[in-house]
Amino acid sequence: MKSRSSILILVTVVVASVLGGILGGEVRAISSDEDGKSLLKTFSEAIDVIERNYVDQVDTEKLIHNAIRGMLRSLDPHSIFFDREEFSKLREEQHSRYFGLGIRIRPMMRGSNTGPVLIVEPPFPGSPAYKKGLRAGDIITKVEGEAIDDWTTDEIIGRLKGPKGTRVNITVERYGLSSPLEIQIERDEIHSPAVPFAFLLQPGLGYVKVDRFAETTTRELKESISRLGELSRGLLLDLRDNPGGMLNEAWSVADLFLPKGAVIVATKGRAPGSTKSYDAKSSNDYEYPLAVLINNNSASASEIVAGAIQDHDRGLVVGETSFGKGLVQSVYPLESGTGVALTTAKYYTPSGRLIQRDYSGSLYDYFAPHLQARAGEKREVRYTDGGRKVYGGGGIAPDVEVRAKELNKFQTLLLTRDVFLQYGRRLVSGEVPAASSFRPLERVKEIPDEDERRAKLAQIVREFKVTDGVLDDFKDFLTQKKIEYTQDAIRENFDFVERKLRQEVSTSTLGLEEGFRVAIEEDEQVARAVAVLPQARELNDAALARNRR
Repeated sequence: MKSRSSILILVTVVVASVLGGILGGEVRAISSDEDGKSLLKTFSEAIDVIERNYVDQVDTEKLIHNAIRGMLRSLDPHSIFFDREEFSKLREEQHSRYFGLGIRIRPMMRGSNTGPVLIVEPPFPGSPAYKKGLRAGDIITKVEGEAIDDWTTDEIIGRLKGPKGTRVNITVERYGLSSPLEIQIERDEIHSPAVPFAFLLQPGLGYVKVDRFAETTTRELKESISRLGELSRGLLLDLRDNPGGMLNEAWSVADLFLPKGAVIVATKGRAPGSTKSYDAKSSNDYEYPLAVLINNNSASASEIVAGAIQDHDRGLVVGETSFGKGLVQSVYPLESGTGVALTTAKYYTPSGRLIQRDYSGSLYDYFAPHLQARAGEKREVRYTDGGRKVYGGGGIAPDVEVRAKELNKFQTLLLTRDVFLQYGRRLVSGEVPAASSFRPLERVKEIPDEDERRAKLAQIVREFKVTDGVLDDFKDFLTQKKIEYTQDAIRENFDFVERKLRQEVSTSTLGLEEGFRVAIEEDEQVARAVAVLPQARELNDAALARNRR
């Protein structure tokens, strides 16, 4: 154990670091206030008593970290303390890059083994894993010769990441191969895209998915829109499940769609410099009709963008009421690589409505999406530039509410047991007797030209259908996996099963974007967003006319 003097030094350093971040680098309130000095002394004495007298040996650092977490939790749900590992991950997400292999992984149950067997989804193009030929559906079973069945996902990720230029050896199982592959991969810098998908739904009608607001989001969004070409019919900007990110990126993304001088968001706080307005600096780069998709998990920066577009009548917001996270966190690095995200202000939309939801109750009440306020229920009323009524104090309420379609019990069961991913691998490998000739990757491997090969592969995948023979084999597969079903359940969910299998086949052979396109074919929120684009055009035309006047 450390001596009491060491404990006192550690406590003083940590507490001073936290307070220094709050007060702009000076601990003036504590150093000049006798009550503050007394409180600091009480805190350090409590740590001293615990370390000398508690029944079990204590980890002082962990104890202090938990004390800081409790202190911040008493303020609001979003002021957070990060230990060294958590703070490092935060920095990675902000920069959208890390050093590793460039693969997406997730756990999967295999047989009676409930440990984390990992599935490799399509590697990022140009990444080390991509260059080594790893495919969607490959299973990593060993890292550096050690079986990973009882490792946690974080442990495996930690072993796959590492300094640039270092190597890692992995063992991979692949359908169709009798023996595992032994692969050595050199780690490199990996860019994790903030805008993973951008494609045309129809001629002149674009779709862009923004996953988060990182340092590269605006640049990626502009590049994605540029690749789509002329969008005469409009654009769907999908911010569903986007938890937010950097304020400056939300500002610059909204700036792309709004006229110069338009208020995008305002922040109000107590600390110097925390109250200010963020206005559009450009001249509306894109004037075509716009529909913004949000849901209960769209938060923070996503709500800033959706709220600004809605308040200025630039487009229509479609989906579900957003989360309601309108507290501004400033990140302060602390000693030993730790950090604090401290709430320093609140977000307000251009019409003056508060984005933040009430957090006076329990954490469960706050984070449960189904308890979020609905439009018009005891919420402040504001008006858009064109006089439309909007609501504040509980997230962004959509102009067109479309609830996400809920999965039934059978669909949920199939997804939680990873049925589609496993069976999709069987289909692609040709192990399904009724589709033994399918083998899309094998059928195109002799085509030398890459563009021609991909075009042929896409054609083969588009022609895939779940025949009676494939469906019978799928039922046998469910029986082997001890998944109970009825003929009625199969019949009633046939469209769902076929679409999910098509999605897995597309993902395995053509990549994540093609699989994602299949996934949103029956997306009711996307369909409704497309349907309201003519209304969005009228709204935008009126807004442009007001701006010209």
